[in-house]
Amino acid sequence: MRTIVLQFFLMLFLASGLPAASANPANAEQITVNRASIVYATRAGDTLMSIAERFTTRIDNWHALSKTNNIGSDTAIPIGTPITIPADLLQDEPSEARVIALSGSITASSQEGKQLLLGLGAKITEGMQIDTGNNSFLTLELPDQSRISLPSNSRIRIAKLRMARYTKSPRTEILLLNGKIESRVAPLEQNKGRFEVRTPMAVAGVRGTQFRVGFGANGMATEVLSGKVEVARPNSRDKQNLHGGQGNITNARTVGKPVELLPTPQLAGAPVRQDQNGAQFVLTPVAGAQAYHVQVATDQEAKNIILEGHAKGTRMKLDGLPNGSYYARVSAIDKLGLEGPASTHAFTLGAAQPAASGPAPAAPTVEAGESRQLALRWNGAPGQQFLVQVARDPAFSWLVYTSKTTAPEARFPRPAFGTYYARVQVNNPDGSASPYSAAQPFVVTDQWIIHDGNPINARSGTAR
Repeated sequence: MRTIVLQFFLMLFLASGLPAASANPANAEQITVNRASIVYATRAGDTLMSIAERFTTRIDNWHALSKTNNIGSDTAIPIGTPITIPADLLQDEPSEARVIALSGSITASSQEGKQLLLGLGAKITEGMQIDTGNNSFLTLELPDQSRISLPSNSRIRIAKLRMARYTKSPRTEILLLNGKIESRVAPLEQNKGRFEVRTPMAVAGVRGTQFRVGFGANGMATEVLSGKVEVARPNSRDKQNLHGGQGNITNARTVGKPVELLPTPQLAGAPVRQDQNGAQFVLTPVAGAQAYHVQVATDQEAKNIILEGHAKGTRMKLDGLPNGSYYARVSAIDKLGLEGPASTHAFTLGAAQPAASGPAPAAPTVEAGESRQLALRWNGAPGQQFLVQVARDPAFSWLVYTSKTTAPEARFPRPAFGTYYARVQVNNPDGSASPYSAAQPFVVTDQWIIHDGNPINARSGTAR
């Protein structure tokens, strides 16, 4: 009798509508997660409408699923049929960013208006508003390693900070209310993510990797450093596609046509201490430049910017920079206010900089080191110190490695496939320093490091 009663209640349980997977694990949801989609294996009773309702943002998305999977109607689907659901259609989940660098005066408030204190590692969530003060800087990092940098006197609101369920594809919208924002975005095409910077006037949708957006009295300025960005006005067909090295101005009437950004200026020499609090930067002039911009960071990728300045001429003094080793990013601004790409320069600021003295050393030789290292060697004398640099371009505006050493050799992690340039500077015991050597170009492949032993002039790109 007891056995009959238990069987009766088990039949009631199975008929009650509770999740079948609890009673029959073989009928549990089977989902395969791909980079830009998921594949769902259907269960008994599934239709395209029921799948769209369970996995996507709208039940009407069954039409899109129909096209993707070549299923003509919303009827019951055979059990185990693989249904591909693109990441674009998947439901959102909350995401968050974190603070990886900040300096100066930063204020933040939650979506409810509560004042927040930000520090390194602080979590940034949807709805927060962030303001940077004068000479204040902030860098945020998203879960996919995309970075958002705010320079001085800027204000943003995190309008959307989410990710697609299962695929974790980012869905980010930043509302720029004042100032400027620079974004270095991880590739979005593979995982079908979305990253947009909006202003009250227009939206810049990213299909590339690095770009800036500025917003002020003259409208919205967009500057694309690499990749592609689409700029459009809300509720309008007026839009422009900008490629790397292009920018435009969008105002209340129109989306401006693409304009070529100015080339990068260089530092004419190492910045020097001008007085106890100030350092002077001298830039090489760029034709068509109406102003120049200098940012000083403690790291090569400029995540931790600590100081910046603008000047109409090629000479600029920045106050409040203590002695130490830094990186300067310098760029040129055209008559429209569009800022071109920046070159990066390592420098050391002390009480006095050594004057250039003596002949330039020979270019370093390049070879593969042990454990996938890059080895550089050059001639030197006892008592000398050396500054060695490796860059992606012969002007050394895109530094990859920089190091100081007392030995006439240096080792670095082997870089990715590509063409690189190496040079060295000698610092003598009396405090004087030589000019940089000629640049030695070399090619890194998957198996070899190749160079012909012919250095080039770093400015002209011609062989010596």
